[in-house]
Amino acid sequence: MKVIQLYIIIFYLFSLSCNSQENIVEQINPNLFGFNTSNTFTYCDVNDTSFTNKVQKIKPNVLRFPGGTISNFYHYDEKAYGLDISEISDWNVPKFTKRYNGLIKEQKKRNHNHNYIEDFILLAKKNNSKVVLVANIISSEDDDIINMIKRFKSENIEILGVELGSELSNRAYKKYINSVDDYIHLAQKYSNIIKKEYPEIKVGVVAAPIKYNMPSRLLNWNQKLSEETFYDAIIHHSYLKVIDGDDDYGLMTREDEVSSTKKAQFDLYKKRIKTYFNTGFVKEIIKYNEIFEKEIWITEWNLQMSKTTGNTLLQSLFVSQYLLELLSNPDLQNISIATYHNLAGRDISGSVFKGIKGGFEIHSTYYPLTFLSKIFENDIVRIEKEVKDEVFIYDCFDSTNNLKISFDINWEKNEFILSENMGTDSVYVTKYLSEDLFDMSDEEGKL
Repeated sequence: MKVIQLYIIIFYLFSLSCNSQENIVEQINPNLFGFNTSNTFTYCDVNDTSFTNKVQKIKPNVLRFPGGTISNFYHYDEKAYGLDISEISDWNVPKFTKRYNGLIKEQKKRNHNHNYIEDFILLAKKNNSKVVLVANIISSEDDDIINMIKRFKSENIEILGVELGSELSNRAYKKYINSVDDYIHLAQKYSNIIKKEYPEIKVGVVAAPIKYNMPSRLLNWNQKLSEETFYDAIIHHSYLKVIDGDDDYGLMTREDEVSSTKKAQFDLYKKRIKTYFNTGFVKEIIKYNEIFEKEIWITEWNLQMSKTTGNTLLQSLFVSQYLLELLSNPDLQNISIATYHNLAGRDISGSVFKGIKGGFEIHSTYYPLTFLSKIFENDIVRIEKEVKDEVFIYDCFDSTNNLKISFDINWEKNEFILSENMGTDSVYVTKYLSEDLFDMSDEEGKL
């Protein structure tokens, strides 16, 4: 992939397209530009300025802590994530035990004897980020979440809300959460603990994914949850599956063998992505709106994670368009918080930065995310969308109705273009592109 910067002198004003969508979002929500931090602090060093400087180029408005699944076993005031293998093993989920044994081993190898909340606070303050906290409601002390809230308030870091567990509708938790009633009991208990001391802090509950063939355990999960009143928002994790095979909560667990060429394979993935943005994304959110009369927090989103699509141009174009749709589509405005999965970690398929021995790698989503951060640097209050065949154009206007920046996602030419109005009848153009959608970036995020 290439990043190209061009300074173009033009003889006409950077103008408004006459074919923009009729429904326009008149207020841009900065809380949609967020990032999950699961595993970030195990594999990347917040004292390494080369890492933190790269994060600051993205300028995350929101950060989520402790992260995803790991939040369900996090303990405040213990080392690293405070993981207790005997406690984790009690859930009888071999993949949990294997995964967290690996994290503990890595933590010890790196001599991490502090709680990662310290690293998170440092990163949040460097970026002036708001936070979304995930409460461990299955194995923590009752006052753990209160102590976390107190700590963030003492650091003057704004808390957007608290998630009551992460993905607890997953069958991996069925030993002790065998029904939505079990979840409601736990979630309501922790909601009461939080609201008693901090009534102004919003709490979100775990909505079950809506599938064609819902397992019996989840059949009435959303309906029963919708009848409760103790929470402020629902939590949805959004992972678009474009690869054929089996998946589980954001991760491809088995991929069907492909007989076509790589180009034909990725053309099919592109077609599925375009269909999703044309109709599927909105339909997905409408289904939740029909059940719940609550705001929605999408605290994890990405392509369904796979080494096939991870770190490719396809993924970076998807991520760019997903964010622009969140920010501009009037039918998605019930989504009030969104955090991309993931900022940094050990994987190639989700993380923007991959921790490696002696440093980190940069993945294909990095440069597009730095482009998108321009929205929040330019006092953008309105985004108008235009579609021309395989080109999606997003024009961004400031509070004085000036067209400041424009993004072109060109699925035909395999490129993402940022155009910045310089105010002197000239435009500064930066491109991120490659020959094929399956091209992967090098360790610097380029090819």
